[in-house]
Amino acid sequence: MTDPHGAPQQPDQTGSGDPASDPVPVQPAPGFAPFGTALQDSEAEDIASLNRRFASVRRSVGALERVLLQGTREFSRRDLAEQQGIPERLVATYWRSLGFTPVDEDTVVFTEEDAYAIGDLVAIVEDGTLSERAFTSMSRGLGYHMGRLAMWITEALVDESKSTLGMDDAAAREHMLEMIPQMLETLETQVLYTFRRQLAAYAARAGSEVLQASESGHHDEVFPLHRAVGFADLVQFTRLSRTLGGAELADVVGHFEVLCRDIISVGGGRVVKTVGDEIMFLADTPEDGAQIAVSIAEALAADPDLPPVRLGLCWGSMFSRYGDVFGPTVNLAARLESVAEQGTVLVDAETAEAVARALPGGFREARRAEIELHGIGPVDSVVLERGTLAPLDMGL
Repeated sequence: MTDPHGAPQQPDQTGSGDPASDPVPVQPAPGFAPFGTALQDSEAEDIASLNRRFASVRRSVGALERVLLQGTREFSRRDLAEQQGIPERLVATYWRSLGFTPVDEDTVVFTEEDAYAIGDLVAIVEDGTLSERAFTSMSRGLGYHMGRLAMWITEALVDESKSTLGMDDAAAREHMLEMIPQMLETLETQVLYTFRRQLAAYAARAGSEVLQASESGHHDEVFPLHRAVGFADLVQFTRLSRTLGGAELADVVGHFEVLCRDIISVGGGRVVKTVGDEIMFLADTPEDGAQIAVSIAEALAADPDLPPVRLGLCWGSMFSRYGDVFGPTVNLAARLESVAEQGTVLVDAETAEAVARALPGGFREARRAEIELHGIGPVDSVVLERGTLAPLDMGL
């Protein structure tokens, strides 16, 4: 049908007026929606649910930030320089050393609490108590270790919610955001307490070393510390990581780390660092180092849930910087670990002799062989095993 001008005419939406020729309207059954409508409704509900969760998370993060930062962001680097007298250069160095993204001089990011914290440390640089080099090193150490601690604590809370409450990962993280404010005072108290205790322990060791150096008359300015250093590494971990899911792999690494840390602590040693499936430790005497290394090998051999381990151990001189230790002795221990057979502790001949002098019969040489180590050369190596020394009492 066309209108008088030749244009197509739209059908009359009210029908032709002839009941016989008009189609009978089909009414949907109760509770039924056409497929397209149902899909749109489902998508709309998904979007609404996502928006609700997003808003909830934003509120939780905002509330947590207000508690943690103890105020609003109101200062830029320029403001701190002009109003607080804190040099912009040191503010930038401090912020970067803590591990935060650099900000330009006019970006408002600092709170009043930030101003006090930065100002306190800068003040002891400006009065000559600390050099800028020490200032940067200390700031970097604080940022690195507090960052790891923050990640460790939050992930522990997430894991707790998943394992005990059956939450999925997203819900567990949202629950963690709600838990932190409730635990903040306790966590802050524990951080300060632990730092003071650790500082006291390191101060006591430093005092002991001063006395020993004075008595022996031996002063090695290049490698002043005498320590046992060890490395423990899970065997075939790369292959294992291809067969396990993320959560299972995390459980294996966590189990390994807890077991090693407990043995190292009970044995009188200290963990230097962990890198994935490897842990590095120190002990103050050769016999303590041997006890820790052999105990780790024995514990993992007896644990059906963990793969075998191999260890390298050396006694000798080294120096400490940035919470780590360095020197030829450290390099040798790492190389020995890399070539040790699974389930064994491999040491060099000098370390085996130092252990034997300190504790005759406590450990025994299972095998001795000369090996070629990359970057080091030929080394007289010894597989060390337990002798008459009793195993560690783990108190469990």
